[in-house]
Amino acid sequence: MMVHPYRHERIGLATIHGKDRAIAPPFRRLLGAEIVVAPDLDTDTLGTFSGEVARPGPVVETCAIKAELAFRTLDVDCAIASEGSYGPIDRVPLKPSGVEVMAFIDRRRGLRIIETLATHRTNWRLMRFKAGDPEAPAAVKALGFPEYGVFVIANSDASRPIKGLTTLDEVVSAIDQEANRSDDGLAILIADMRAHRNPTRMKVLRALSWKLARRLRCLCPACGAPGFGHIDSRRGLPCEDCRAPTHWIDFEIDGCAACGHAAGRPRKDGRRSASKLSCVTCRGA
Repeated sequence: MMVHPYRHERIGLATIHGKDRAIAPPFRRLLGAEIVVAPDLDTDTLGTFSGEVARPGPVVETCAIKAELAFRTLDVDCAIASEGSYGPIDRVPLKPSGVEVMAFIDRRRGLRIIETLATHRTNWRLMRFKAGDPEAPAAVKALGFPEYGVFVIANSDASRPIKGLTTLDEVVSAIDQEANRSDDGLAILIADMRAHRNPTRMKVLRALSWKLARRLRCLCPACGAPGFGHIDSRRGLPCEDCRAPTHWIDFEIDGCAACGHAAGRPRKDGRRSASKLSCVTCRGA
């Protein structure tokens, strides 16, 4: 049996929020690789959930930049990082959701592999309160505090968020303080989405880590590089009645980030035709 290229590989992880607890187990079990947290990094310079530091670019590119930070303080060839984005859905503004992005970089092989995972599993909420609002304590508890962290921010000034709150009295006091400081008399209470202060997000990161590790376990059939996996989907599944192409996915395409080899594969559900209700030709007949 061939030994996987990443067996015994040290992989640098750029994090200051304990993400190794989610990422290390899948990489150890599936690849035999060791996740090593890169020391002396401040990943908050690439953006914060509390809003005082903006992300420098799109989430995928920021995630790749974050992964490359690990090369600054570790002598490794491979690095990994994650970025998350949470908030309301445009189509359903009262239903929060999120997307997690994980970037893996192998500079020896010239690989950059991105995996994503969308989720509705989140306690993300943003609420505004005046000083002394009697509903504030219940709202704090509803966010899962103290197991889940919270931020308090003046509504008119996001530059000085209050973090690291450990008791309900501290949170209520911070709300009163920031409401009084804000020009409009309102304080923002928002869920802390940093991984080490949000158990639900840590579970999502663990699921994404398994997804990425499974992909890295797959080797390219042409060159043997790790990470052979999904890169595209082609639509056009034929209608069950008239056989005209529909907007449904017809087949998936797997590819290699190293040599560019690609191959099609059937849909996972085995479908070979689409419902005629989805067919423009049949509906227009």
